[in-house]
Amino acid sequence: MTINAKMYDGKSSKEHSVAIEITQNGRFKIASHGIDLALEDVTISSRLGDTPRLIHLPDGTRCKSEENDTIDRALSHFSLQSPLVHKLERSWKFALGALAVIVITITLSLTVGADFTAKMLAKNLPQNSLDSASRNTLKMLDKHYLHKSNLSNEKKAKILHLFQKLTDGEKRYKLHFRSSPAMGANAFALPNGDIVLIDSLVYLDKDPNLYGILGVLAHEKGHVVYKHGLQGLIKGAIVATVIGYATGDLSFITTALPTMLLTSKYSREFETQADSYAKMQLHKMGISTKPLANLFLNIENFANKKSKGKSSENRFPWLASHPITSKRVAYFNNE
Repeated sequence: MTINAKMYDGKSSKEHSVAIEITQNGRFKIASHGIDLALEDVTISSRLGDTPRLIHLPDGTRCKSEENDTIDRALSHFSLQSPLVHKLERSWKFALGALAVIVITITLSLTVGADFTAKMLAKNLPQNSLDSASRNTLKMLDKHYLHKSNLSNEKKAKILHLFQKLTDGEKRYKLHFRSSPAMGANAFALPNGDIVLIDSLVYLDKDPNLYGILGVLAHEKGHVVYKHGLQGLIKGAIVATVIGYATGDLSFITTALPTMLLTSKYSREFETQADSYAKMQLHKMGISTKPLANLFLNIENFANKKSKGKSSENRFPWLASHPITSKRVAYFNNE
């Protein structure tokens, strides 16, 4: 079996036209240059379409040949390469299929895989493992968005009393009163158990006992109990790490963690869990859930007036991340 090729000895750029002979006993010969080697000692590049093949000899000599079919027959004859490899390389259907598999794998890794991993890690990580991230988040918010609360001491004391009953005095939970024109009517929980309550939300609770606010605090406590914030942070870190490896920049991940905690929104599943937890806690305390439903409606009505037909999500983030629907209001009205 003869293969026509161009040979480069590695000592000069001069090109030599040679005839490579592959013998029946598996020898690789170039008679014009006294080369006689075992075929398995020669390295032949994989076929890529119809591009020329490179043949590397042990002494650094290289040959280049466009006779791919002949080379494939030789390799197949001596069981050095499966013809299936070339068939797959030439198949555009296989290429598209491989691309689809890659895209699906990455997508599943960033969605289902990240969700599963986040859930498993959050379940097994100690709660205090994110104390630092939670504290840094609150510091960042206090510096840029949050201000001292303007609630009266009497109202704060009333809410704190309800909060202590809700948490049964557990030290991991801390309630922080803040005002924030930028954040509007809002409340949110950090993974370590810190819960921040914005004045604007309190003003919208018309219940004399502030049971609507108690319901909101119970809802936020549910997010902590089920480690929703922790799961969101872990998932965000996973996605950020994958993107970081893809772009070659991992430096932003550490500094971005506080922002991930702040901006991540809970899934519908998480919101349903937190709602169920809030309802259960209120019933356990012997308190009606209707004030919470009324507070939802007050937030929605106030937001509609302020937005004047425009999106109210930026001004009322609790509304944006906790969608108020008639079904949800009905859920809390149904005791």
